[in-house]
Amino acid sequence: MRARQPSRRLPRRAGAGLLALGLVIPGAAVSAVAGTPTASAAPSFNFQLAWSTGEFNDTGSPIALSSPVVANLDGTPSAVVGDRTGNLYAFHLRDGSPVAGWPYQDGGIPIDSPPSTYGSTVYVGEGNAAVNNGGYLAVNGNGTRRWLTTIPQLPAPLPSSNAGVISGMSVGTLQGATSVVSGSEGQLEDEMDANSGAVRPGFPWLATDSNFTTPAIADLYGDGQNEIIEGGDQTGNPYTGTPNGGHLRIMHQTGNQGTGSQMGGLYCDYHANQTVQSSPAVGMFLGGNQVGIAFGTGGSFPGASQTDQLLATNNKCQLAWGTTLDGLTTSSPALVDALGNGGLQVAEGTVRSDGHGSVYLLNGSDGAVIWHASTANAVIGSVTSADFGEGYQDIVVPTTDGVVILDGRTGNQVTTLSVTGPDTLLLQSSVLITDDPNGAIGLTLAGYTGNNRGKVEHYTLPGSNGASVNEAGAWPEFHHDPQLTGNAGTPGPPHCTIPTVAPVGYEMAASDGGVFNFGNTQFCGSTGNVALNQPVVGTAGTPDGGGYWLVARDGGIFDFGDAGFYGSTGNIRLNQPIVGMAPTQSGRGYWLVASDGGVFTFGDAKFYGSTGNIRLNQPVVGVASTPDGGGYWLVARDGGIFGFGDAGFYGSTGNVRLNQPIVGMAAVPGGGGYWLAAADGGIFQFGSAKFYGSTGNIHLNKPVLAIAPVREGGGYWLFASDGGVFTFGDAKFYGSTGNVHLNQPIVGAAGYN
Repeated sequence: MRARQPSRRLPRRAGAGLLALGLVIPGAAVSAVAGTPTASAAPSFNFQLAWSTGEFNDTGSPIALSSPVVANLDGTPSAVVGDRTGNLYAFHLRDGSPVAGWPYQDGGIPIDSPPSTYGSTVYVGEGNAAVNNGGYLAVNGNGTRRWLTTIPQLPAPLPSSNAGVISGMSVGTLQGATSVVSGSEGQLEDEMDANSGAVRPGFPWLATDSNFTTPAIADLYGDGQNEIIEGGDQTGNPYTGTPNGGHLRIMHQTGNQGTGSQMGGLYCDYHANQTVQSSPAVGMFLGGNQVGIAFGTGGSFPGASQTDQLLATNNKCQLAWGTTLDGLTTSSPALVDALGNGGLQVAEGTVRSDGHGSVYLLNGSDGAVIWHASTANAVIGSVTSADFGEGYQDIVVPTTDGVVILDGRTGNQVTTLSVTGPDTLLLQSSVLITDDPNGAIGLTLAGYTGNNRGKVEHYTLPGSNGASVNEAGAWPEFHHDPQLTGNAGTPGPPHCTIPTVAPVGYEMAASDGGVFNFGNTQFCGSTGNVALNQPVVGTAGTPDGGGYWLVARDGGIFDFGDAGFYGSTGNIRLNQPIVGMAPTQSGRGYWLVASDGGVFTFGDAKFYGSTGNIRLNQPVVGVASTPDGGGYWLVARDGGIFGFGDAGFYGSTGNVRLNQPIVGMAAVPGGGGYWLAAADGGIFQFGSAKFYGSTGNIHLNKPVLAIAPVREGGGYWLFASDGGVFTFGDAKFYGSTGNVHLNQPIVGAAGYN
């Protein structure tokens, strides 16, 4: 069944006739609602107009939804913004002079997308619902095109038509490299190489409806890997079985690769009964400083109960709270320390049905209203924030009649900018707040005049401290930062350092990627709270003890600490599943082995052969490398041994009747032999390997699943699936999970001694 025709509607915040809006009401009076915290009168700030571009020659197609972003294009900071004539402007913050080579002109395709930057490159979406053209654009610092990636309409309404992109292009580390990710009106989401625009494996991802939201990029699970968080529309679709509404999705950075579905690769999906056209904001604002995701809804489905709501979920897409406000919540929320208490509150602007607007400050833990301030005009663009010297964030509110600044603690009006008069600037985009070259705080307003022409103004606050613009708790521009990550900060992975002495102990991994460390080995993160495409089947440690890898059944690799990512088979169709891995001697590569004996090499691991084209009596269950990395052994379930490279054959149990199958092997660290371990803990030694004991005659609570040798070869550990640890020879006991309730069984282990 084919996907439906993409939606042609603009976000409600764009309105019919966009520039007139029917929303502009003279004045910008702000009043706090009953219950607003009482405080002394709000301070007064003397902002000064530093420069103005004057009106552009873009009558009828001026700056609209595109929010300005700060960029360093030629060695000095500039503000970059687009308009609906297809111009992408860049003006120096110091004096408003155009950057050499700018504006970039795209041939008349409207730009409603907020730009993002990385280095001296600017990324922006082209097109909107008014044209059958558009795409993802990257522009060099000198104003020349770097690349353009187009998106087909699904299905194409016109021959060769491309989908427009209103969403911002968020920049972050995805799939091991700097990438940009964005959605489109063409029902597709794309992740692209930031340097070339090449679409990465697992994309395009099928969203089945238009996407107007700018994705957030954040490490939601503390595993050192970024996730993609995005909203989207949803018209009832028989293809997906979803009703009218919208989505808040958390997506693997690898998209749908390896899932067999164009819509695969999601950690989770919250379905609202109203469209989600508000770009999500991520931060530690829920109770207990837990990570939350805040977003608003649209107005496409009249009567939907979640219209006018601001919602918050946890990192599992479970609704934490929903608060009904007094108007549409299509703008993106800001996560700010408006109270000055070190926590994060949620600030949101609204568009009311009477053409006025409001700003709310909500408690991040439960969504309770702290204060509510009415504005005389609609708040279509997202609010931003700055500490102008009070020790807390004030809220900077763009309206369709200039800018209102509200005191963060009380909601009282502090001042207004460009309000009422012949030079009034009408805004549907966010105010950019910067640390200006003169050391003061600057505010850049980009919008349109009463003549329907675009204009940019820059204000400065003399005597202010520009360094405070990017302090913790600030939200200085649309979607937080120049990369548009929407990320106010997450806990991140545990801090790991290389042990100052030789690593001693062992680590075990469960099938859900939970990691358990003993001795002086460090916990560097896990996938225990991540929804995996396939279960973890093994682990390996780095030589210096400063990190480790987990490998999943599909060959997906999860690296922690100083373990580098060198590639995976997560996006490869395997004949048989991965069953184990072995690191190289340097720690800068690894081998993966499948149950048919297929071998996959990454980093500095070399290929010496495999049994992938041999008919085996029993499947392969493990791999071990030779001490010099010049070869490896594969071991089968019956104890059959297959050596490649300089891995010598010293014997096997291939012709022995075993009580229990072989589950793993370990090479003698000095070379010349190996041990095989059976599920009952029986040990079979060959070559120079010595026998130090076994559990073959002991009743085990759970079967043995792995063996690891001590560094000098004078002993070994056996590990059971309940985390029980059995020591022999020089191997020491550092602890176990044998008496701990595990969510999933132990599947792999790595040891040091």
